[in-house]
Amino acid sequence: MSIMLSRRDVLHGAAVAAGGLLIEGCHSLPSAASPGSVAREHLPGGLEVRGTRFAKDGKPFFVSGINYWAGTTLAREGNSAGWDQVRRDLDGIQAAGINMIRTMGGTEGPDSEPERIIPSIQPAMGQYDPAGVAGVLRFADELQKRGLQGIFMFSNFWQWSGGLAQYLSWAGAGAIPYPPPVPGGSYDRYQKFVGTFYKNDKAKEAYRAYLKFLVPQLKNNPCVIWELANEPRGMTNIPAYRDWIDDSARLVKSLAPGQLITTGCEGLTGTPAYAGVDPVKDNQSPAIDFICFHMWAQNWNWVHPESIPAGYPKALDLAKKYVNKHAELAAKVGKPLLLEEFGFPRDAGSFDPTSPTTFRDQYFQEVYALVQSLIATTPMAGIMPWAWGGDTRPPRPGEYWKLGDPFVGDPPHEQQGWYSIYDKDTTLKLIAEWSPKITTNATITLAAPTS
Repeated sequence: MSIMLSRRDVLHGAAVAAGGLLIEGCHSLPSAASPGSVAREHLPGGLEVRGTRFAKDGKPFFVSGINYWAGTTLAREGNSAGWDQVRRDLDGIQAAGINMIRTMGGTEGPDSEPERIIPSIQPAMGQYDPAGVAGVLRFADELQKRGLQGIFMFSNFWQWSGGLAQYLSWAGAGAIPYPPPVPGGSYDRYQKFVGTFYKNDKAKEAYRAYLKFLVPQLKNNPCVIWELANEPRGMTNIPAYRDWIDDSARLVKSLAPGQLITTGCEGLTGTPAYAGVDPVKDNQSPAIDFICFHMWAQNWNWVHPESIPAGYPKALDLAKKYVNKHAELAAKVGKPLLLEEFGFPRDAGSFDPTSPTTFRDQYFQEVYALVQSLIATTPMAGIMPWAWGGDTRPPRPGEYWKLGDPFVGDPPHEQQGWYSIYDKDTTLKLIAEWSPKITTNATITLAAPTS
């Protein structure tokens, strides 16, 4: 089946040569980390970092998580059916032994634009919809009541929530050059446009204004972890990109010194030189607490939907190399490492929720086993597949989201049913079986707390 590729596309070919990953410029540490100390406080009941480990209440904490990007939108004030779904979804998530959720903490309008989460939290620059903000606060409060940790993304490199592109457009940089599926769209043109965000002072200030608005309202919630954006890339503005990481993370720490912050970066991606990313250098800021990375077998052309059985061995081999490489790089930085996104297509590339997931389950089994095996000897801290679909089903599997459709695990710009993990999928049973193996590591010890 032919699939319109998504935000995770490899734009200049698969990063595979001679059976190995093409990894550029990531083998040595920069001469020095960003200068300047960062104030931290312990928030009772929250996560802290001890060396290369997460800790909670003085004990090691390991992550069996899941992506649930729609949670805060469904929780918005006035959406009683959405709020019922949130609580039903969280029940199912907790039944699978999951202890961390990743969701949107900010979405940008206007709601008339294509490929967007609707309704948005910030429909116009500096205008924060009270009902949308209430959804973020209510969702965070519910996580706290349930003892779940939550990663809240402030924004997005990609268009499906408005993101950094929308901040640029608001700042006068021009119309957003949308990627596919918008007719005539180009991912190359779109990414290069978004890459100018880091040098646009007006756009960055609007982004910072939202951080200053939201973070103080949740600074005392021990479940909250902050993320600068979903999958930011430096593109051709790498020094400005790393300055933005450092400046934004320091701002968050000044507002909420007891909460953790990460970048949201994908790691090496399929094409690190093109994307302008380096997991070592991008995570040098002392305000960044841990490293995250993402992994996309089909999107990076490791496997193709029409030939999954034949392509699966190669995809699995590349996945293992990719995970192991990031564990090695995280050890260079000396911070915890979280596999924050990964997914695999259903059999034959089907979008039908009733179709089997034979190869996805095999792939998940291998990736979970590898992550679990790395915990004892590397900074590996856990795993979070993409993405929760629960008991919701797309009305037109394989088509794109339209206003009035329910939210599943696939954002509005992607074919619905691509990576969703439903309540009846055998994949969810596999996750439930792995959760206690990931989260329980009694032999791990913590470094002494820093003063």
